[in-house]
Amino acid sequence: MNPSFAEEQAELTRRVERDEARFVFLDPDGTLPDWLFLVVRRSTGIVYGTQCAGVAVEQRLVEGYLVPLGGFKFDVDEDLIELDPFRDVFHQDGNCQWSWTGAALPPERRIMLDRLVEAIPYWRCEVTGATSEKTPLRIDAARIDEIAEAWIPVETPDGPGVLLYKNCD
Repeated sequence: MNPSFAEEQAELTRRVERDEARFVFLDPDGTLPDWLFLVVRRSTGIVYGTQCAGVAVEQRLVEGYLVPLGGFKFDVDEDLIELDPFRDVFHQDGNCQWSWTGAALPPERRIMLDRLVEAIPYWRCEVTGATSEKTPLRIDAARIDEIAEAWIPVETPDGPGVLLYKNCD
């Protein structure tokens, strides 16, 4: 039986506190320009922490391996990824709707989020590089309750993951 999200977060916290896993906080001082990462869930001994859920300012953890994502509205000249469409899903009239998490995300916003996530290409490659496969990401229906701004559970060809990006706050 899979642990609940709260149980998983508590266990990851315990492992980090006991120094049983290496902890990496993404963008600890908030100075990185916009970024978009995917953490594919695996037992790696590396736990990533991030701030999410808009102005609710939640700190969440995920264990796995980090995949930097690019190509989605990526401007090489500006070295930026355009995240406004992702933030717009969780904002209305210029304000963060911090309660729009999980199943409380309005249906029309969920459709917007589905489309944005599916527009992100994920490249699955063999070690030799001889073969590669581009596949869109999909929201992980089994983890809908975890959805928050800057924390989107997804399905990848390599297994479950979490799409992370710079939170609005």
